[in-house]
Amino acid sequence: MLANRTLSARELLADCLRRIYLAEPSIQAFVTQTPDLAAAAADRADRARAAGTAVGALAGVPVALKDVFRTKGVRTTAGSQVLATYVPQENSAAWGWLEAAGAGLLGKTTTHEFAYGTTSGPTANPWDLRRSPGGSSGGSAAAVAGRMVPIALGTDTGGSLRIPAAACGVSTLRSPRGRIPLYGVIPLSPSFDVAGPMARRMLDISLLMRVPAGPAAVPAYPLDAPQDLSGVRIGLPTAMSWEPVDDQIATVCRRALDLLVARGAELVKIGHPPNTEAVLAKSTGVFDTVTGHEARQVHDALITDSHLYTPQVLERVRSGEQVSPERYAEALVLRARWESDWRTIIATHRLDAIAHPTLDAAPPLLDGTRPPEGPALRQSLPWSIADFAALSVPAGFDHRGLPVGLSLAGLPEREAELVGLGVVIDEELELWRSGPPLMR
Repeated sequence: MLANRTLSARELLADCLRRIYLAEPSIQAFVTQTPDLAAAAADRADRARAAGTAVGALAGVPVALKDVFRTKGVRTTAGSQVLATYVPQENSAAWGWLEAAGAGLLGKTTTHEFAYGTTSGPTANPWDLRRSPGGSSGGSAAAVAGRMVPIALGTDTGGSLRIPAAACGVSTLRSPRGRIPLYGVIPLSPSFDVAGPMARRMLDISLLMRVPAGPAAVPAYPLDAPQDLSGVRIGLPTAMSWEPVDDQIATVCRRALDLLVARGAELVKIGHPPNTEAVLAKSTGVFDTVTGHEARQVHDALITDSHLYTPQVLERVRSGEQVSPERYAEALVLRARWESDWRTIIATHRLDAIAHPTLDAAPPLLDGTRPPEGPALRQSLPWSIADFAALSVPAGFDHRGLPVGLSLAGLPEREAELVGLGVVIDEELELWRSGPPLMR
């Protein structure tokens, strides 16, 4: 509509601002709003289109950024009092990528403090204001779900894109490290951190990812849903990622997978590597070991202001002091073995993707009397550790009326095909046409 001028960028922005006016007091997705910056980008886009001048793929499209992306002249807090007054002097590479395509910054969204958790206070879930939106990219997910912005960026270390996307009923993609540059993003754990987009529609994710983010070649992300999936094999890690899941959520996800089967795909039950518990187990696992060690290094200069941290995150940062260099090195070896084991499983079973529910239970109810509690990481961690491509696509609704996300993961070199499977489900169900009660 923007391209054929049946909608102006200014009109699009006006609609976003109207929705922010209606929903933001209840959802609280934004830390900082920058409507003037979005308006300037919209005006540039409208003038260029009126003059017949070529414009970028996102010209005039409002975008929200998780508040860990540095933005020149715009406060960047990482959700912490430690950085409450920090105003960067340069942009992150990821925002530069979108800005070069013509996007306009509408605001910065909430995150768990320093992205070290799966909540995003004070943000509420647009589908049930009593519940968490997930995290740590929960503000971005809630802003998209609330239709306050069409596109948002977040980051994912152990599931921080996929968890809130599933909780809020939107689509996301965790590309392997390096696809979207991390320069200028406040880190949590450099070994696991990635940046990625959120949108209501998986096809929007695919179109966005076709915009070059750097010198690397861009995979052939699909422009529409593949029709024939004959020969496509999808692995179901039953014991690891299906059995410990709420029955209602599992049922919704199986029905979504039936849409792929109807086009010729085959579902294959698979096992998991023998060292699964050692890799995933809390505190002794690879993820906690590597993240704890690296987060402590990242915060070495900031920890002098320890009184400004929340007790929860301060404890997590300081736990990294207990990780010896030997234990850290051992965890990195185990991580490489985990990736190798899953590549072997994929090759042995000739798999194109691995599927399971993104979350094992509904997002928790908010409780202001205790430290924030978010969804569990267990479902999303395997693919962060393996550095595989992984997406979450809306699969339906549970008996509570809450959205359910389906995770599809696969080899980094097959990321485009993986997105195509997500597009099939999303275009069949068209859940992106639905909005949370607050926006109806």
